[in-house]
Amino acid sequence: MVKYLIMDIDGTLTDGKIYMGPGGEAMKAFSVKDGYVINFILKPAGIVPIVITARKSQIVQNRCDELGIKEVYQGKLDKITMLKEIVGEENLGQCAYFGDDILDLECMYPINEAGGIAGCPADAIKEVKAAAGYVCVNKAGDGALREFAEWLIIPKIDEYKVKKRVEAAVEYLLNLEVTEKDVGKRNIVDENFFYFVQSYMTKPDTGCKLESHRIYADIQVVVSGNEIIDLADISRLSVKEEYNIENDVIFWNIPQRMAHITMGAGGHIILYPENAHRGGVCIKESERVLKIVGKVKIN
Repeated sequence: MVKYLIMDIDGTLTDGKIYMGPGGEAMKAFSVKDGYVINFILKPAGIVPIVITARKSQIVQNRCDELGIKEVYQGKLDKITMLKEIVGEENLGQCAYFGDDILDLECMYPINEAGGIAGCPADAIKEVKAAAGYVCVNKAGDGALREFAEWLIIPKIDEYKVKKRVEAAVEYLLNLEVTEKDVGKRNIVDENFFYFVQSYMTKPDTGCKLESHRIYADIQVVVSGNEIIDLADISRLSVKEEYNIENDVIFWNIPQRMAHITMGAGGHIILYPENAHRGGVCIKESERVLKIVGKVKIN
């Protein structure tokens, strides 16, 4: 259970830009969306907000005072020592950490090891993204903290339960017999699992979208035909179309490099929220693919 949310400031609650005037630091830009987090998400959930930042800024202190953040520690290069003094080393597993750069890793690693969770904005450096258990769709200073906080308080399904749920769904789908007559119908198996059948012509990759999901894991089973599926970790991507909660989908800009797999009749793949995927890509020429898509609830 998370009891503390530790935050950096520059590059997490702000866009990382520092506006300097003749008298020194003149301005920082904060998101109103992130400000909502403190009083309407964290406090009702019993989570204590804590700011630990390497720089010193009266602007930061003013913003924290405005939001009612009482635990504010500025000018702290040794963040992990400061954190242990605040919460106690034995309580690192009850911490969530939100950061974006190298100095944040010294807190993120031990928090992860203790069983806590680390998150970061979409534009964090790649080392931080690799250490984060949750990489935001939003950028720093543009609602990323709110996104992470909202995700934190959503009840999580035990990983073992998720694994067993997905395994059972795979077995179920592999034993189905479907034809073109089954295309389009939504078939509800239970409250956490449904599937539908798709039929389409494959096409060049430029005509296919790269997508991922948050609430459901995809299980895709090819019944007939052949296609290429491109894969990328969402931590390396930038958003093309914002998350649509009704359809549980995010569309991403196409990166320069992706992994590619060829799927033929009888093949299947499991795609979790971190796995962006672009299916329906033709191998050489366009051909018809008949596919079962299973949706297993994991959040």
